[in-house]
Amino acid sequence: MLRSLKQREIKAAAKLAYNLSLNKATNSYTLRESFHEYEAAFNYAFDALNYELLGYFNNKELIAVISFYTLKKDLYLQTNAVFIKTESETVLTEFINYLKVKYSGYEVFSGYPKENELIIAFLLKQDFQIIESSIDMRLKRSEFTPSNIINPLIKTNHDNYFDFAEFHDKKALDVYWNSQRIKADFDNWIIYAYCQASKVRASITIKRNVGEIFSLLIDEEIANIGIESDLITTSLRELFADPNIEEVVFFIDSDDKKAYKYTKNLGFYVYSNYCCLSTKLT
Repeated sequence: MLRSLKQREIKAAAKLAYNLSLNKATNSYTLRESFHEYEAAFNYAFDALNYELLGYFNNKELIAVISFYTLKKDLYLQTNAVFIKTESETVLTEFINYLKVKYSGYEVFSGYPKENELIIAFLLKQDFQIIESSIDMRLKRSEFTPSNIINPLIKTNHDNYFDFAEFHDKKALDVYWNSQRIKADFDNWIIYAYCQASKVRASITIKRNVGEIFSLLIDEEIANIGIESDLITTSLRELFADPNIEEVVFFIDSDDKKAYKYTKNLGFYVYSNYCCLSTKLT
């Protein structure tokens, strides 16, 4: 039976999630590293108005925990925990049916390590499609190896935002964080651009509160001459000025060998291999 979890059940849910997270074949995004991190995340989900925290019970035993959040105005739904101990097809079938009834018309996004082949294979049979296959790169503050800046960069502000926005939205199609949404939360973003002849030719966006590089975009004809490293170095120097930021996340395409090389040179390491699936609920 799938139902909302009660507050007194959160510790058991966190213990289940943490134990399953120790095996990449049963882990799910958002990745966390301790029982206490899962407990804090589930307590937040329990209290937040736009989150749901669900459990699946078999003969009173908790065998699955699922957490997700929604953005109603965007018809957007993102899972941030899908942990299933047994009976995965039964649990997922009931979960999908629950979503179809309550969130018809929403677009669902759900991420997993590629090693979680069981869930990925099942979702692909349920009209989900893989929309992203990437390497989850991480950089610890202490491991940051800045590049020697050789290209002049411009910090994006309200005065020059239009130039960045036009370039970003032309390059980053079908992403949630388009220029309009970034502008609405502008103070939470670090944005730099590289320009030629007064035109933006490359840009980077970092979301401060989550410490993640959301986009690194560049015109193909000027790629791989050091601009990418300069953009990352300059923006991370600003980000790491915040003493509360200890690590940065950057998802790069799985087959992008050049991005892998320049991120490794800057001190990034491979944390996981990521697969994101999506479907529209009808």
